[in-house]
Amino acid sequence: MPKSWRAAWRGTPASVVLLVVAIRAHPLPAQDACGRCLDGHRFLPSSLISLPFASDHFVNATGGGMAFDLQIPVRNLDGEVVDTVGGDIGFLLLDFEYQKRIIKRLALRGRLTAVARVGTTAEAVVASGAEAVFGWSVGGTVPVWQPGNVLVAVVADWRHNNEFVVDPYGFAKLIANGGLTPASKDVLLRDEAGSRWSAGLRAAWAVNPWFGVNGVVESGELDSETLGTRTLTELGLQTGFDLARLWNFPLGVSLGYREQVGPGRKGDVSGSYRALELGLFYTGNANFTIGGDFISSKVAVKDSNIPDLDVGQFRLVTRLDFR
Repeated sequence: MPKSWRAAWRGTPASVVLLVVAIRAHPLPAQDACGRCLDGHRFLPSSLISLPFASDHFVNATGGGMAFDLQIPVRNLDGEVVDTVGGDIGFLLLDFEYQKRIIKRLALRGRLTAVARVGTTAEAVVASGAEAVFGWSVGGTVPVWQPGNVLVAVVADWRHNNEFVVDPYGFAKLIANGGLTPASKDVLLRDEAGSRWSAGLRAAWAVNPWFGVNGVVESGELDSETLGTRTLTELGLQTGFDLARLWNFPLGVSLGYREQVGPGRKGDVSGSYRALELGLFYTGNANFTIGGDFISSKVAVKDSNIPDLDVGQFRLVTRLDFR
């Protein structure tokens, strides 16, 4: 050490010297430097399964999907199914989430979502109509248990949706029976408001620096103007592999599964009651992650004449973490 440095060190107050020694002896843990890291493993984002960390972050998901080779029922004015036609139904999705840690063990978040569904042929549009959902939500995450490489958090969310439904068949039926009336106009394009609250647990387990597991168990109720109050429970599990830790290659691979149970699973195009997910993400930047989610899912719509949809989706996901 140069003489000038030694002299400066000798002139430093004892309290500052002790502080420097304490910091060097007890550095911040990895999870404090990385908002979604645990015991050396950095967890990957997911469109299906949220993480339990009280981190500062911004996430955007943009994508779409298609239900192929759907046999759509053709009904007469009495509501009887007289034939079926093949058709496709397309989905579009836009999702934004921002979360801010208020104190060490509390983070609050807000979310905006837009989802649309429409038939890609004239027959599909007439039979199944079109639907768009615009929603927002607020929620919080409170980590409650962290024994080493495991983290468990309590979460709660409240969501509000406005669902706009275009029903050409219902409109034509009322026109044939009673002409153009305010009631028939309301059927052609109606706005259905609904809300949902949920609470539960999210957990993360860093098995080693290149492999981690996280899951969710959340339950709550949906309150809809047309369908009343319904219960909904979500169960999900995700595994993530960070190849940067394994082979020094900046790629993360995730596999996820989510199941929704209860009467509330039916009728919301913004989700699906059973879904499998494959995620591929670039992990070369500690604070920015970009990649894609490939999702195969089952979607139940309100119309009982339309069978559950087998939907393939792709979502471009970007995540920015703030330190």
